[in-house]
Amino acid sequence: MSKTVETYFYGQGRVFSRPFGSVGNSGWGWWGDVSALTFGGTDETASHKESYSGQKSEVRSFSIGGECTIKLTAHQIDPDKLAQHLRGTITEIAAGSVTGELFPNPVAVGDVIKLDKPYNVSELVITDSSGAPVTLDPEHYDAFLEHGSIELLSLPTAPGLTQPFKAAYKQAGARQVAFFNAAPKLIQLRYEGINLTEDNAPVIAEWYKVSTTPLQELPFIASGNDLAGISIDAKCLADPTRPASGPFGRFGRYVAINAIQP
Repeated sequence: MSKTVETYFYGQGRVFSRPFGSVGNSGWGWWGDVSALTFGGTDETASHKESYSGQKSEVRSFSIGGECTIKLTAHQIDPDKLAQHLRGTITEIAAGSVTGELFPNPVAVGDVIKLDKPYNVSELVITDSSGAPVTLDPEHYDAFLEHGSIELLSLPTAPGLTQPFKAAYKQAGARQVAFFNAAPKLIQLRYEGINLTEDNAPVIAEWYKVSTTPLQELPFIASGNDLAGISIDAKCLADPTRPASGPFGRFGRYVAINAIQP
């Protein structure tokens, strides 16, 4: 009797993707830190119950199809990844200067004003609208410059200031992601891992045609000791350009790589 060799799996590794339909071996992008990657399948069945015994016993059950699903938890959170997972587009905002930006008219003590270009603001100056503009002293407001937010704490009694107030400032560049303004795109997905339980044996898993759903949640405010992660569900679809009976299959493949021969 042959001896069964125990083989266990504890995986770590990198996840890559590129647009579905890509040709050649290039164009892959690394997803960064992915702390969870799971793959599974479900079976859709049909059945029939007989009608001759009075028991309506099930006499046939057979598969009529299946579905493959992928779940990921990714920790690389940047505009490119958010655009990918939220079906959005990126706009590059150039650094620049702003002069004469009008505040709402009127503003009162306690009001909070958001600047039009709230990107790491610097050199902020607030003036009034008089013929000889008067500068509002910084003691009268709190400025949260990194977000372009201003809270009015007080107003001078003398000299009286003429509203509307105006702001002049410099602003840094930024990258802006618009949510859900692009069509969903199919991708190819590839996992390059190692099995820690078996001397770091290398493995590869590939899925040829993957449809991802938008990210399930993005925790903007965190608590505890865990870093924010985004959860993503995906479906593995059949790639009809591949032969059904070929060695690579139509959905994907798992490759256990042998050790280097001495």
